[in-house]
Amino acid sequence: CRSYSPTCEAFSLDECFIDVTESERIFGNVFNIVFEIKRRLRKVGDYMTCSVGVSHNRLLAKLASEQIKPDGLFWITNENKLEVLDRSKLTDVCGLGYGLYSHLISLGIDSFPQLREKNMEFLQKNFGPHWSLHLYNICRGIDSSEVTAIEQIPDAKSVGRTYTTHRNLTKVEEIEALIRNLCEEGSYKARRMGLAGRYVGLALRSGSANYQRGQHNEEQRWYGHKTLKNYIDDGEEFFKYCLTIAKKWDVTSVRFCGVFLGMLAPKNTMPIPLFTRDRKREELVRASDLVNDKYGDYTVFPAKLAKMPLIMPEVTGYFGDKKFRLNFLREN
Repeated sequence: CRSYSPTCEAFSLDECFIDVTESERIFGNVFNIVFEIKRRLRKVGDYMTCSVGVSHNRLLAKLASEQIKPDGLFWITNENKLEVLDRSKLTDVCGLGYGLYSHLISLGIDSFPQLREKNMEFLQKNFGPHWSLHLYNICRGIDSSEVTAIEQIPDAKSVGRTYTTHRNLTKVEEIEALIRNLCEEGSYKARRMGLAGRYVGLALRSGSANYQRGQHNEEQRWYGHKTLKNYIDDGEEFFKYCLTIAKKWDVTSVRFCGVFLGMLAPKNTMPIPLFTRDRKREELVRASDLVNDKYGDYTVFPAKLAKMPLIMPEVTGYFGDKKFRLNFLREN
């Protein structure tokens, strides 16, 4: 794909975006590029096919690529974009995940025409300033995000993980297990990049609706952070500081959790731990990473996670640590 434009973004393991705005004239038009890519893949073998979506932004190009499978080609223009959106499910659009979908359903919105009927005041009241604009644009096929080549992805200033559960968590042990799980992922990313951080952040959000009874409840949000004197890259320490942050919060229900480790610095510039206990802990963490790298994620994991379904690492085009994940795939 990079043969046709230097602006080629690896979106996931088997998907990419190509911005051919400046290069398509070299090949005549965008469709000449599409058919040539398909022909070149066929030379590998008849089984090697791809579905292609063509449009003027990332959102619609991704939606177009899902319209005809396998080995399809679909073009979304300004003229037909609303028609395509209106016959699509809400979850067919990249960037509208389970959490937003569930909230929309609880408000009686289950299609893009219904979403377009809602004004910005309604959306801001129910989704806040960020997600209201996001939803307003999605249902109209508006997307200003740029295609970003891997060389242009900035180095991470922080690492973390967010997750929206499929049900409200009300038990303390469930909420703590969720936080612990995400701390494991965040700290693992830092270690793989050879970094450690001293800024710990925790965000929680309550469930916004009781779907069984059809009741809509006001969402609660909590956020806190703590700046440490020392740098950490250990999931257990990360988790302990998150619990310290949340100690005074009156949390009764959690639907969303996010953990963040910031103010990152190279691990190899830091002094070796002074105490034997701390050095042994580092050796244990390194040994666990070796086992998990060889036999698969969470072959070894904290006992606190034993009674909960594990949240596994996931790669999507919206992760801020995409550069780390892509480099990790290339190394292996």
